Amino acid sequence: MTMEIICDFDGTVARPDTVDELLEALADPAWRAIEERWHRGEIDSRECMASQIPLLRGGWTAIARFLDERVTVHPSFAPFAAWCARRGIALRIASEGIDRVIHHLLARERVAVSSVWASRLEVGPDGMLSLDFSHACGRTYCGAALCKCETFRPSAGRPIRVLIGDGRSDFCAATRADVVFARAMLLEHCRAEQILCIPFESFDTVRTVIEHYLTPASQRPSIRVDESRTRRQLAESNES
Repeated sequence: MTMEIICDFDGTVARPDTVDELLEALADPAWRAIEERWHRGEIDSRECMASQIPLLRGGWTAIARFLDERVTVHPSFAPFAAWCARRGIALRIASEGIDRVIHHLLARERVAVSSVWASRLEVGPDGMLSLDFSHACGRTYCGAALCKCETFRPSAGRPIRVLIGDGRSDFCAATRADVVFARAMLLEHCRAEQILCIPFESFDTVRTVIEHYLTPASQRPSIRVDESRTRRQLAESNES
């Protein structure tokens, strides 16, 4: 069985959500009016973030200081990432958050992942911050700053694709992933839309379930997994 994991970052790996917390702490209050326009559906997430990020005050120095003082990475993520590396499983961060924020936090925690796909932070000559989405592939299915469905394009001989997420930016990707681990808003959405998923709060849960089905069937201990599609698909893939 070959497998790759597409993992959200804000609210999933980093808690709390880094963009929300940065805006609350460092941005001009005008960011709230932009947020309200997004909640009313007047603008999509990409336009919302592109308008809000220039309102952050203090430049990268202030952002880095805030991250180190206020933002934590879930303690189960580092050992999970190390386990993925040992098992040869590609662990890819896909986030509509800020790439430099993600790289900073991963470096601080000494965590290595296969790749990071996120909104690119640009710093102008005057220190003004902006976001670059030029590496996104045009169409956005869900209005996210970066649509994660781009990471689930069909391809011949592709690996099993696992999604780990918590929020609205994971909604459309959840319909394209083979296996979904969900918490918070994504879990509520999957249940409402009858998208089969596995609830989680810790990456230990994710590892336990995946490790179970990477083990040959004859050697597996019994574990409880309520989502029958996940059990059936992983089991069949492991035995094929």
